[in-house]
Amino acid sequence: MSSSSPEFCQADEGLDYVFARLSAIYGATFTRHWESVDPDLVRATWTDICGRFLTYRPSMDYALEHLDSAFPPSALQFRDSCRKGPPIPVPERQQIPFSAKPNPDARRRGLEALRELQAKWAN
Repeated sequence: MSSSSPEFCQADEGLDYVFARLSAIYGATFTRHWESVDPDLVRATWTDICGRFLTYRPSMDYALEHLDSAFPPSALQFRDSCRKGPPIPVPERQQIPFSAKPNPDARRRGLEALRELQAKWAN
């Protein structure tokens, strides 16, 4: 899984990882599930349903560690299991400095522009 952090990857890489692991765990039971379905549709559906969980390896690993031993999960079940795992970290956003004290010159220019617009639309 390539990425700047070993915990993160692209969704396609995550889906390849999940499908490889599910194939190794369930064998033909997993792969036969999709015999009559277009593989691109299967991939698109799993990607849509699992979303960003496919980009965070700890979420995928949690779901893979908590599988039903009898049956392979559906995309919905896998996503729900990912939700129970570790939360996906969100990078901190840079705070924009805020000054509660207005700039008198900017205020004056803004009021002038507002008066001009009001005069223009009043005619």
